[in-house]
Amino acid sequence: MALSGIALIVSVAALLLSLMMLTLILWQDSRSANSRTYALFVGLMVVWISGVLLSRLGSSVGVTPSLIALGLRLTDIGFTGACVIGYLLVYVLSSGQNQPALRLIYAVVLSVFALQTILLLSAEPSRYQVRSDGVLVYRLSELGVITYSLVSAATLALLWQRRRKLKGRWAFIGMSLFSLGVLSELISPELRYRGIGSSLSAIGTLAISYAMLQTQIIAPLIGRAQQLESVRAVGLSITQSLNLSQVLATIAERAALILQADSALIFLNHGDYLELAAEYNLSPKFIGTRLAYGEGLVGCAAKTRQTQQVENYQREWRGTPDVPYAKEGFGAAVAVPLLLDQEVQGVLLVVAGVDSKRFDRDDLHLLGLLSPQAAVAIANSRNYEAQRQLTEELTEATKQLRDMDKVKTQMLQMTSHQLKNPLFSALSTLENLQDEMRDLPNSDDLQESLNILRAELQRMERIVSNILNLERVQNGKFAFSELNIELIIEAAVHDFSYQAQQRNIRLEVNCESPLPPLRGDRHFLTQALANLLENALKFTPEGGSVTVHATAIEDCVVIKVSDTGIGIPPADLARVFERFFRSEQPNAAHARGSGLGLSLVKAVVDAHNGRVWLESAPDHGTTVYMALPFERDSLGLLL
Repeated sequence: MALSGIALIVSVAALLLSLMMLTLILWQDSRSANSRTYALFVGLMVVWISGVLLSRLGSSVGVTPSLIALGLRLTDIGFTGACVIGYLLVYVLSSGQNQPALRLIYAVVLSVFALQTILLLSAEPSRYQVRSDGVLVYRLSELGVITYSLVSAATLALLWQRRRKLKGRWAFIGMSLFSLGVLSELISPELRYRGIGSSLSAIGTLAISYAMLQTQIIAPLIGRAQQLESVRAVGLSITQSLNLSQVLATIAERAALILQADSALIFLNHGDYLELAAEYNLSPKFIGTRLAYGEGLVGCAAKTRQTQQVENYQREWRGTPDVPYAKEGFGAAVAVPLLLDQEVQGVLLVVAGVDSKRFDRDDLHLLGLLSPQAAVAIANSRNYEAQRQLTEELTEATKQLRDMDKVKTQMLQMTSHQLKNPLFSALSTLENLQDEMRDLPNSDDLQESLNILRAELQRMERIVSNILNLERVQNGKFAFSELNIELIIEAAVHDFSYQAQQRNIRLEVNCESPLPPLRGDRHFLTQALANLLENALKFTPEGGSVTVHATAIEDCVVIKVSDTGIGIPPADLARVFERFFRSEQPNAAHARGSGLGLSLVKAVVDAHNGRVWLESAPDHGTTVYMALPFERDSLGLLL
């Protein structure tokens, strides 16, 4: 009698603690299949133990037989329900996230429970007697013993088969104790009479409750900071590298380790298809496997932009395998799309082996934290790879854009040197010929032709001079001295005054005296001013004007050459100082040139540590500015 009382007290205490834990679990999460099935199981255990309590109390105090009969009926209903729902609880705790299968098992189990409950309610209460020692003795039907023994055995078999998928050892211990308690009730009448089997099942229920509390509340609270730290560490590790292969390998490895999975794979999005680019603990020979959108678990995740999950790949997945031998080797699997601004960068597939763990809500939460960082890391790595490749191509092209330029420059220099002497001889011969023919009668037409020929030769001479001068500037061949820039400006304007008169263009100069002396190369500065004046006159129509203005502003002498010519289109302004560049304008077809004038101006100004720029608009003229420092320290090493 004492042993029965102790067993009853243990059962009641275990159930009270289980109810407290159930309250916390339902408060934390009342919608999941785990919580609902567990709540139903605990509720039936309460019915079972309450029935045992009523029947034992009734037999011990000698109250009316109806109380004992009520207790035995509650015992039968609670025992039947807990025994049947126990099988369902093992399935749910180990793998029960597959909704179709879960609904089917729910329907079967609840149908069995409902049928047994109806049979129990329609039949007479179990026959009983109270022994002289106060122990209540009652019998179970042979059919019931066989049925519930089979259910308990099936529960133990399922529990052993799915033991690796249970989170924590307490769930396995609890379900084992519960099933052993049920078998004790069925096999040993004496253990049943003294409440040992029900007490053992109640203790098992307490262990299950602790396992539920541990996995759903305690462990997440304790481990959340560690998990977040792990995810943060993963984020740092994958964002510190820009090498795509290294980033992908790190993501796959860390994802598998954080989720305690067996393998992880990463498929990259290539527009029309997904390609396996990295794997962890699988096989490198699968690298390069391709899936179309919608194919495989990976393709479905990419197509729907939503996480795809299966509890048993072989049983549940009917589509294209994600990799060869997937149906033979994959157990639970989760495919997470790696999204960046709703664009699929790739898909992360995390896999557990057959009869290994299953992935729960916490695992999906961790993947939800990891996947955006992985998507950003992949996008950054891809951009870096694309930029690196583009840089290499640009470097190679620049080296070729440079080798060709070098060859062209060498050819031009060689040609210029070879043309210089013949041009000088041709001009000298032409001048002598014009002098000899000047007094001949009827020589006006011939003189006009000779003038045109002389202008063309002079133009060729200026092109050659520009090429040679540009070469000298680039080679740093300067002769610096102290200069009066005002005299250089006046001399350059004087050289072009005849050309301006011939075209009826007003050429004016305005220097704000006194201008400070400059240190520079007289020849190059004169050539730069000549190029500006030549361009201004060339692109200014008859009747226009060209003005040269010079003034001292802070530590520079600013020379401004303005014209009222045709101007430059906005699209060409950024290129006007490039060598050989000529703006193509319909109204400038008459103005021929080499495209070297302004490039020489810029090279000369740069050599003097100065700055050159221009302002222009179509049909509103052009103004070119040269700012030349006049302080000695501002001239730099070139001086």
